[in-house]
Parts: sequence; C-alpha cells; structure tokens
Amino acid sequence: MLTDFQIKRYAPSDAHIWDELIEQSVNGGFILKRSFMEYHQERFDDFSFLLWSNNKLLAVFAAAMPRQRAHDRLLIAHSGLTYGGLITAHNLKYSVLEALYTTLFNFLKENGFTQLKIKLTPRVFCKYYSDNSSFILNKSSFELERRELNSVVDLTQDFKIGSRQQNNLRKARKNNVRVEISERLDAFWQILIDNLRQVHGVKPVHTLAEITYLRENHPENIELYIAQIENRILAGVVVFKELQKGYLHSQYVSTNTEGRQVGAVDAILYHIMQQAQDKYQRFSLGISTVEGEVNYGLLSYKEGFGARAEVVETYAKVL
Repeated sequence: MLTDFQIKRYAPSDAHIWDELIEQSVNGGFILKRSFMEYHQERFDDFSFLLWSNNKLLAVFAAAMPRQRAHDRLLIAHSGLTYGGLITAHNLKYSVLEALYTTLFNFLKENGFTQLKIKLTPRVFCKYYSDNSSFILNKSSFELERRELNSVVDLTQDFKIGSRQQNNLRKARKNNVRVEISERLDAFWQILIDNLRQVHGVKPVHTLAEITYLRENHPENIELYIAQIENRILAGVVVFKELQKGYLHSQYVSTNTEGRQVGAVDAILYHIMQQAQDKYQRFSLGISTVEGEVNYGLLSYKEGFGARAEVVETYAKVL
C-alpha cells in the first residue's frame, strides 16, 4: 500500500501538470483548470496543493483562503468555486485515499491552518462516483455543515415530461419560439441581471466580462442557448458541459415577461435534452435548496422534466 506521500504547494509553473490531472480525474471538472480558477483570483489567496508518491502525481487539493478570513487561517476547498477538495487522477483504492487525506490533514495542521471546509464534488460532475470521501470525512470527525439538493435528469432513460412542461412546450410551438446556440451573451446577461434584481435582489455570480472571458477560454465547455421570436431574445440558458465526463449543467437560466408567457425556458431545456441524449448521460438542473431549506416550487418544476435529486455535501472541521 502507498503510504509515502509528498505534498507541494501549487505554483504557476505547475499549471500544465495540474490541468493534465484534472482532465484525467474521476471527480474534477473543467472549472478546476487553472485558467478558470484564476479568473477572479484577486478575491482569495490560493492554497492548493499537489500530492505525489514515488514521483507520480496522485491527486491535487483545490483550496483557497478568503482574504477576509485570513486572520483565523480558514482554508476552504474551494472558496471561489462550486466545489473543490481532493481530486484524484484515478479511482484510488479506499486505503490509499484515506492515507492521502490523513497525510493532507496533518500537513495543513502543521502549517498553521486552524479550520478546514471541504465542498465535495457533486456526483453529477464525476466520471466515476464514490462515497469514499464522504465516509472518510465522517470518520475523521468532520461535521456535515451543509447538504443541498441538486436536480439531475438521466439522459439515458426515456423522458418523462410533466403536464405543466408539456403545456408550456405547446405554447412555445404555437408562438413559433425558436431555440438555438447563440453568441449574444450581452443581450441575455441583461435579462439575467434584471430578473435576479427583481426577484431576488441579487446580481449574477459572474459579470458579463467574466463569463465572456470564461467562454472564450473554454469554448468546448460553455455554451449559451437562447429562445427567441423573430429577433427578440426571450430567455437563455448558459450551459457548462464536459463530454468526457458525460454531463451538462444549467449554470444560468433566465427569462423575461414575454418569455414566461410563451414557455421559452421550457423550450430551451427540452431542446437541450433532445440534442444531448446521444452524447451525454446526465443533465444537471441545479440546486433547489437555500441553506438546506427546500424551494418546493423550483424543485417540482425540475421534477417535471424527469429530474431526481442528488445530495451535495459540505464538511467542516477545526484542525
């Protein structure tokens, strides 16, 4: 059994080997590639690590320290991303994974970190899913800080579309709503900004400049689908996707008043499902909980597309 590990803090010169491992990994998506991780690096201090054994890179640990929490040495895996933590190149045996975690925890404590928070990779984004990390964190006295529900459509099965969605799809067809991939991020972003401000009083996580930069640097992973009548954009869905790992994810979904009246979002989501089913296995429709509290209306809407819930877990511990 491998027990002799070396840990090295990430440096810019490691970008190539880091990205290679992410591409080969069983539980790391393209958002963990350095060009994605570093688009907003001014908001946190990166404390990511590479874990080796016998000159072989076994895993990376994607983590950062929020600058406003630097005084209490809190390390979050990852504070600037949906998830992070220990990302492995292969489906490691349980004993090796446990030894990696133990070595990492001891290393962090010895280097002055006092708290650790880990947002595990949602199963929908994993090439091969395993509950080993969750079990190890529980065994290592981590507390389950948060559990959310993510809705996922199984694209390998026949679609089961609810009556509400079928009615909206009929509206879309009747009104000649057209769905297509688009470059018009600026027009959609204004719809998104207006909708989030009116409904929730918040802004999108990404600015228009940031999402434009990310799409330009990851064109195979980020696409915008729009619904329009004539040349009027009524709704849009920004999709994050990875063919190698078999998933698509609806990162942003928004519509305007006219779009709601003609079922524009339903038309986009159903179009994506139809187009993706021959190449992808899973379509993530996103979280339907806030701090563990269920948004029943939102969850029910996603269930109308045949989605089923998967848990997304965050663990924390004082080291």
